[in-house]
Amino acid sequence: MNRQQKIAIFALVVSLLGMFLGITIALMKHYIQDFPKGAIAFGGFILSLGMFLIISRILKKKKGEVVSDERDKQIEANAYLTGFGAVYLLVIVVSYLPIGIAPEAKIPTQWFPFLFPIAVLFQCLAMSISALVQYGKGGKTNE
Repeated sequence: MNRQQKIAIFALVVSLLGMFLGITIALMKHYIQDFPKGAIAFGGFILSLGMFLIISRILKKKKGEVVSDERDKQIEANAYLTGFGAVYLLVIVVSYLPIGIAPEAKIPTQWFPFLFPIAVLFQCLAMSISALVQYGKGGKTNE
């Protein structure tokens, strides 16, 4: 497994964990009256710190080893396009879903700060899945 595949697996796990944490916090905030606001920031901080530490410490580049080739660069470019496509799809759904539910519906302004982290999580998730699918299930032959 090469470095890009390891990063994709870790990003996939962290993205899914972030989405689970976000949904859990949203439900707790909705159903628990005195939910502490610091818990929201703490969860995001822990996820960000964990991803940074994993990529910077565990997945550091080895000296003298070829890090990537043309195939890896093409897979990375396709993964970025997939991630941006997922963000565009999310923006379209968020924009038109209220109109589909009720023509007079509006998005509350207190939801706006949460749209960017959701878009980032969707992009990371789509990029990770795309990279892992493009590399395939093979062992050393697909690196």
